[in-house]
Amino acid sequence: MNGGEPCWSCGDPARPSSTLNVRLRREEGGGPYLVVVTVAYRKARICVPLCARCKKAWRPALRSRMLAVWSLTLGLILGPSALVMGALTAWSEDSGTVFVIAVGVAVAIGGLAAAVGLPAYRAQNRHPQGLRHPHSHPDVVALTDSGFGMLN
Repeated sequence: MNGGEPCWSCGDPARPSSTLNVRLRREEGGGPYLVVVTVAYRKARICVPLCARCKKAWRPALRSRMLAVWSLTLGLILGPSALVMGALTAWSEDSGTVFVIAVGVAVAIGGLAAAVGLPAYRAQNRHPQGLRHPHSHPDVVALTDSGFGMLN
């Protein structure tokens, strides 16, 4: 990008330092070898030209998407894991106190994940008015239509 391209979002001159790198990934073939299933990934990166103002305007929406995904995923993994570990420990130790503590930890983890993830999930849909989303760039759309998934 030489700086002569227009900003994808608003049409003003883009700046090379404000380029948004959109990372994508798609599962490729691969197959079962003995018992293990191997999966190969094909990665792609599209540089979407943006001006400094648009990159700053889009930053909260793009960051909130990743925050929502990570917090909700970790909450869905760690909360039930705490319950299972508490149940197994209580069963082997024959103590109800350990299970009550595990339930408290699971509820705390789930509550924290929801408290962080749900507002972030809602914020990702708040787009700056009058600007085109960087993920609507033709090169990004072509890859997502061919089976690639967004990483950021």
